[in-house]
Amino acid sequence: MRRQYALAISLFAIVIAGTLLGGQADLDEPFGIATAVAPEGPLWVEWRRLQSEIRSDEIVIAQCRAEPDSCGSPAALRFLAIVEAAKEYAGLPRIGHINRAVNLALRPSVGDADSVWKSPLAALASATGNCASYAITKYAALGDAGIAADDLHLVTVRIKSRRELHMVVTVRDFGRWIVLDNRSMALLESNGIDDYLPMFTLDHRGVRQFVPPASLIPPASPKVTATPCSQIAGGYSGPS
Repeated sequence: MRRQYALAISLFAIVIAGTLLGGQADLDEPFGIATAVAPEGPLWVEWRRLQSEIRSDEIVIAQCRAEPDSCGSPAALRFLAIVEAAKEYAGLPRIGHINRAVNLALRPSVGDADSVWKSPLAALASATGNCASYAITKYAALGDAGIAADDLHLVTVRIKSRRELHMVVTVRDFGRWIVLDNRSMALLESNGIDDYLPMFTLDHRGVRQFVPPASLIPPASPKVTATPCSQIAGGYSGPS
């Protein structure tokens, strides 16, 4: 079964590679759009808080990895099970395993039940979350599985057709940015998703804003909520 799964993802990689050969997009950033440091605001505050919680989770995970028999965190053991199973693969199969495992580990929350972004262990402990919970858990798991920090971003996007905010993970694999989405088990190449308007990327560099190719200066004082997966407030248009 695992061999069939790895083969299916490998075949998908060939399809992606063929698509990219005919494209002219700049792959330095996801979606082929440049970024610049975002102004201080709610996203910076939320991201710093979350980074602190992720570091606390990492301590618990490291302790449970060293002494699993004395681990007092079922969530950490679940996290480790996802990561260790993924390490049996490499490249896209590893990425695909984590995407699928986290999608199956959590259930979508209802309404505004998760208005605050959860750390990976908090999400796994509750087994529920919004799109941010899925993305943040994948982000941590991918990093723990060996993906380099420069090749791993959380990205907030606007779904054009639904006028909703959403969060996904982007992973760079051999020069192409792959999108991991809680709404799909598929691994999608970022430049092939026309319905997503990328707005912000959050990673080890901090918070950066996607900007038009003609300018590297982000709009002043963007109005943005720290919680995605909800209706966009009136007056916020995102980058043009």
